[in-house]
Amino acid sequence: MKKTDNLSELTNDELLKKLKTAKTVYILFFIIFVLLLIACLYLTAIKGFSVFTILPLSFIPLLIANIMSYGKVKEEARSRNLF
Repeated sequence: MKKTDNLSELTNDELLKKLKTAKTVYILFFIIFVLLLIACLYLTAIKGFSVFTILPLSFIPLLIANIMSYGKVKEEARSRNLF
């Protein structure tokens, strides 16, 4: 895993590109998470409790990390008045 960039050292163009990428990843991951949650609830209703019932719980830390990462990039863009 590569070392994360210090956001304050990025140029405005690089920061905007990183913001766009972070937003895209955040939205896609959230959509996939919701679909996974719906599928797991459906399987639980049809077949009962199984491993798939608790599968969405294992992805919650990743969702939180994505939200925090997007928030940090967005906050840096706001501090530079890029919006």
